[in-house]
Amino acid sequence: MQGLVRQGLTGQDRGGGPASQPGDPAQGGLPLDGALDGRGPLFDQIKRAVAGQILRGRWQAGQRLPNEAELSSLYGVSRQTVHKAIALLAREGFLVRRRRAGTFVATSRRDRFALPIEDIGDVVAREGRVYEFRIRDRRSLRNGEGIRWPDLPDGTPILTLECLHFSDGTPIQHERRLVNLDVVPEVIDEPFDVVAPSRWLVDRVPWSSADHTVRAVNATAEMAALLGVEAGTACLSIRRQTMHLSRPVTLVHFLSVGDRFSLSGSSITDSATELNL
Repeated sequence: MQGLVRQGLTGQDRGGGPASQPGDPAQGGLPLDGALDGRGPLFDQIKRAVAGQILRGRWQAGQRLPNEAELSSLYGVSRQTVHKAIALLAREGFLVRRRRAGTFVATSRRDRFALPIEDIGDVVAREGRVYEFRIRDRRSLRNGEGIRWPDLPDGTPILTLECLHFSDGTPIQHERRLVNLDVVPEVIDEPFDVVAPSRWLVDRVPWSSADHTVRAVNATAEMAALLGVEAGTACLSIRRQTMHLSRPVTLVHFLSVGDRFSLSGSSITDSATELNL
């Protein structure tokens, strides 16, 4: 997450709130707090302030928020600033906006499950084991020539890699990876004789988003032979694509032996992250 930048206040955006506040709890309104944290643009401060009320349970599901004019008065900012903050919170699922009815605290919120983009070598080392990898195959070709990357135009130059990962000499994960050479041309000269592809890419290539598909599968006879297990053994299949400025960087498929590998993540929202909750 990029650091927040302080901006000067002009016009109606003065920060702080008036002495009298709308939404008096004694009259059935929401308990409102006009204090802002002073970090970064005002719309971000208001977004955090409102999200904090929801995350800490002061504002309950189904409760109606004051209108934008009231919030503008509470925080001493323009309605445009309030509107931007509310729109962002609605996009994150904290709020529901109903035409003519107003804005309400969402009854349920769909958080994003964040899978870690973590190097398998780090995972093995954390378990106190010795990590090794082996490049089984690498080829340079063009998309559509024997292999197809759906999100790239035909003819795009790509590097294909096949890698096997070991923990204390036991194979734990098979990797098939495609790398977009238009985005990462320097990878063509990397021998991967010391650093595994996953580590090399994480350390050198910026990415802005990642999509994952996770499935439970049974090992085919070919994969079972590579991983040293019986055919049909339960495995975890992960398909991951990383992007940088809407351009695919790498598409990778990992197959891990079920009882030799674990994966964990967490539910996360931008506002929860900003609030360190």
